[in-house]
Amino acid sequence: MAKNLTIHSAPLLILLTCFSTAFAQDGQPVTVKGKVVDSLQQPVAWATIKLMKKDSVIATSAANEQGVFQLTAKKAITDVQITSTAYAPFTKAINMDKEPGAVMDLGTLTLSKNSGELKGVTVTASRPLITREIDKLVYSTEADPESKFSSVLEIMRKVPFLAVDGQENLTMKGSSSYRILINGKPSGMVDNDPKSFLRSLPASSIQSIEVYTTPPAKYDAEGLGGVINIVTTKRVGEGYKGNINLNGAYPNGGPGAGLSFTATHKKLGVELFGGSNLYYTPSFEGTTYRATTGTNPSTLNVTENTKRNGHGRYVGTQFSYDIDSLQLLTAQLNFNGSDNKSNYGRFSQLLSDDGTQRFSQLTHSKGSGNGFDGGLNYQLGFKKDKARLLTVSYRYMQYKSGSDVENMFYDTLNYTEPDFNQKNNTDFIEQTGQVDYVQNIKKVKMEAGIKAIFRENNSHFNTFELDPVLQQDVADGDRQNEFENKQSILSAYNTYSFALKSWGFKFGARLEQTYTDVDFSSTQTKIKNNYFNLVPSIVINKNNKNGSYFNIGYNQRLKRPGINRLNPFVDRSDPNFIESGNPNLQPSLMHSFDLGYGINKKQSVNIGLMYAFADNLDLKTSRYDSISQITYTTFENSGKIDALMLNANFNLAITKQLRTVINGSISHFWIESAVDVRDIKTKRTLYNAAVSNTYTFQKDWLATVSVNLYSNNLAPAQIQGMVNGYVATNFSVSKNLLNKKLSLSAYVNNPFTQYRNNRTEVTSYNFIEINTNRDYFRRFGMSVNYKFGKLKDDVKKSRRGINNNDVSN
Repeated sequence: MAKNLTIHSAPLLILLTCFSTAFAQDGQPVTVKGKVVDSLQQPVAWATIKLMKKDSVIATSAANEQGVFQLTAKKAITDVQITSTAYAPFTKAINMDKEPGAVMDLGTLTLSKNSGELKGVTVTASRPLITREIDKLVYSTEADPESKFSSVLEIMRKVPFLAVDGQENLTMKGSSSYRILINGKPSGMVDNDPKSFLRSLPASSIQSIEVYTTPPAKYDAEGLGGVINIVTTKRVGEGYKGNINLNGAYPNGGPGAGLSFTATHKKLGVELFGGSNLYYTPSFEGTTYRATTGTNPSTLNVTENTKRNGHGRYVGTQFSYDIDSLQLLTAQLNFNGSDNKSNYGRFSQLLSDDGTQRFSQLTHSKGSGNGFDGGLNYQLGFKKDKARLLTVSYRYMQYKSGSDVENMFYDTLNYTEPDFNQKNNTDFIEQTGQVDYVQNIKKVKMEAGIKAIFRENNSHFNTFELDPVLQQDVADGDRQNEFENKQSILSAYNTYSFALKSWGFKFGARLEQTYTDVDFSSTQTKIKNNYFNLVPSIVINKNNKNGSYFNIGYNQRLKRPGINRLNPFVDRSDPNFIESGNPNLQPSLMHSFDLGYGINKKQSVNIGLMYAFADNLDLKTSRYDSISQITYTTFENSGKIDALMLNANFNLAITKQLRTVINGSISHFWIESAVDVRDIKTKRTLYNAAVSNTYTFQKDWLATVSVNLYSNNLAPAQIQGMVNGYVATNFSVSKNLLNKKLSLSAYVNNPFTQYRNNRTEVTSYNFIEINTNRDYFRRFGMSVNYKFGKLKDDVKKSRRGINNNDVSN
């Protein structure tokens, strides 16, 4: 191992050498950049920027749609002038002696409204829902009127490259392997149960959703689909800004509340977001049918009735303090917790030539989880070059969870399993250290960093059987497990980006060395798995004068097997279905090629074409044993996949009052896998579409009608499974009051369909298994949203921080 450390740490030493070389560079041509906003801190698009030397114009250009500008000066500058229709002229003096450096960042420049307004003329403009940057798409939830009464998970149906199916499973570019960040940083709030968190997070409490279609090398390589970043709070200036949301849903769902708040006073900035919700699921029915062939054919029929409820809560904070003009200190604290309970009854009957096996079962399950993570970032700027930044970060994370499941059997026939109780307690700790460096080398922006992650995961699983003589629970030594998982990841990255007229280029590479040491004490299994990965990425973007863009990208993504897939413990709680992990799993590597075209003006169109291929995917496989009459399920590195996908998103202003959003994709998959010593080749064409129509009436009334269509889909991680499609409808109405600070909303989902049958079919050469759940599809809800605050200038944030995106969902 020491030898490996020496070999693979060499790139880190080279990178540190690059740091010292970069520090020695100076004296480059002056570039002036900044952002133009109005008094409400909204971007002023297409403002005219002039760099002046007294009365002479040195350079002139226009800001982009987001108010951002950048000009290069060939002579000394005395001031910058900004003009825009309906705004008073703006002039800022520049002292070259006091502000030396290759790049002069003027920050945010605020224009005032022109007092000489034209009477009888009203100009209205809609904030764009979607904007494109070189390697990501940004969906503004603040500009979406449905955000006042929808959850973040529901809003994601309209975000390019994202889709949400009938079971509320989120996919990115057709993959369930991706990484979700909160404000650019990982958090236990979303790592452990992303579906529940996104379902409970009000969309009104966040600013935007960023989708990295080709993640740059600065992000960890984990996540085949890419990276999703949820921006919860908007940077504000001297003053404060907040949002409160109260909501409720029936019959499935429940009451909830969300809060976001941002404030700045002099050098101190504070951000806060949090929420809590109760989630009820009324009693719903489910069935399992399995038919087998061979020497001893059998038929299994299982009926279930399930009822669930849960409670989730989360609080996230960020603090920033300007030590001086070059030093910034930021800190983050996040807390999350959840509790859940479920009760279900099961009746199982197995018919075969050997006879009949039958039993009834009652199960009571309860679980809880509590997490905490905190981080500290120190950012250092440089007086001679304001574009040069050095950031040092540290992050600590801990998450504990526990579950207790009681199983009781009665009315049995040829079934000898006693009552039993299963308990599982886990503890996860992660520590991360990171150094990032940014510098402009002439017109090239260079980013580099080194990082170390140290993880420790402990789990203790016990099964207690009821002793019929003693009438007390006794530990079952054959059905218990205790393991310890230690993982260390050392990485380094280097990225370069630059622009040539209307062309933008960004390329880089990431090195990752992984050390894994797992000890499964109950099965006396030890795993030492070390591997090295070099992950490149490249993006080329072309911006046209008419506002359209074209981009092309390539990158590699990595998928490490999680501890649940590695754990060799065999779960025998259901005698007909036995599952276990595979300690010999290896990581998977995917190659992805992306083409994109779009235009984001009054009419917004974003289209993406992707081709990806991967070998050695760890997929869930099931086989039926005719002798024991048991279905065995585990994970194997047996998957080979090729995928061609077309994503399309249209945001269209049909009339002044009507806006239509269409988001969807169509994909074709070629999949090969070895299951039960047999090669399976599968071709699948899948599609999904979400259509939302929003109409604005007089007096701030708003109505929305949405239709969501999802085709039959591959079962999550299951090579042999298919899930049925669905059609969903949504109707909502909202009213803005108090100068749009207060919003009242009501909605109904699927008014024409009370229940939905979720059907999953798993097939092999000697069996077919069909699982069906009938749950509530119709839902009613209401929401109250209130915005408050008064702002001036922007809160400062660290431009770099810890982003642990190497473990996917």
